[in-house]
Amino acid sequence: MQASRRRVATAVVFGCLAVVAWFASVERMAGGGMGGRFSVGSLGFFIVLWVLMMAAMMFPSVWPAVAMYGLVVRRRAPAGAHALARSTTFIAGYIGSWAAFGLAAFGLLALARATGLETVSSPELARYVVAPVALAAALYQVAPFKRVCLRHCRGPLSFFMGHWRDGVRGALAMGARHGAYCVGCCWMLMLVLLALGAMSVTWMAVVSVAIAVEKLAPAPWARLASGLLTAGLVALALVAVVRPSWLPGVGEMGDAKPPMS
Repeated sequence: MQASRRRVATAVVFGCLAVVAWFASVERMAGGGMGGRFSVGSLGFFIVLWVLMMAAMMFPSVWPAVAMYGLVVRRRAPAGAHALARSTTFIAGYIGSWAAFGLAAFGLLALARATGLETVSSPELARYVVAPVALAAALYQVAPFKRVCLRHCRGPLSFFMGHWRDGVRGALAMGARHGAYCVGCCWMLMLVLLALGAMSVTWMAVVSVAIAVEKLAPAPWARLASGLLTAGLVALALVAVVRPSWLPGVGEMGDAKPPMS
């Protein structure tokens, strides 16, 4: 009974932190003074914003692993005095893996600015950037590497059985490894988010729901969930080609204009 209350309290704490991360990321987007779709401020600003986004978006899908980790720690150390601290360290390692991916994302956005994509009209950007990236993400859904990473994400118990490490360093290492599997599972979806507009709260919510459904769907429905996500990505690519104005955030943006010299 006490362990159950402790798990609920931990869930509430981390859930509240995820909500705070949502509000903080939205606030930073609104106040960042970003001038275009691919303008995300300085590296430091972007990494802080990226970490907030990942904390908000990934909470539902990573929570089963955090809960399982806390349960194992309490059973291996009956006192459970350090369970919350170890769980926090595990999450820090997990977020660290996504922060590393954020560096690559910042580089891609810088490359997009350098190649002049910000001056391309929104319909052209949808047809020639969003559509190919969404189609590539759909193809990645059936890639063997994706299936391996998804299996580790969907099965936290088997993950811990194969990768358990004791202590604080072990918690950090396992969190980073689990985060790496999550990156391997979801990195193409994040590229879709970047193509659609990394600072779009609407698309953040859509992608986070898609990730959560794929990872948390009951086992009998897991294949169906992945299939629906694949179909959704194909549909996104088709809409981006045929009716880009139907995409949230594209129709309202209007054409980008080159900077005045």
